[in-house]
Amino acid sequence: MTSLSFYINEIKALMGSGNWGSQEVTITLIITNMKSDEDARKLVNALQNIPGVTNVVPFPKHRRLTITYNSSQITLETIGYHITKLGYHYLHKI
Repeated sequence: MTSLSFYINEIKALMGSGNWGSQEVTITLIITNMKSDEDARKLVNALQNIPGVTNVVPFPKHRRLTITYNSSQITLETIGYHITKLGYHYLHKI
């Protein structure tokens, strides 16, 4: 009979550096009520402080926000929650 620790060690070996399963994702959201540079700054400052979010680039003239995040640390739903909490509305078009 093989012990559970054998399987755990095998999984760790397959995972290598421990980053297996983590994935950086870049999405662009339409922020329907982002109308000024001040709105963009407010969103960037808030989102960059969320663990798992690695980059936020605003395009206020086009009402777009490009966000790069680690999907093993945070979900799009959580990012959306933070955007909504700030009083903004977003659309995610694939």
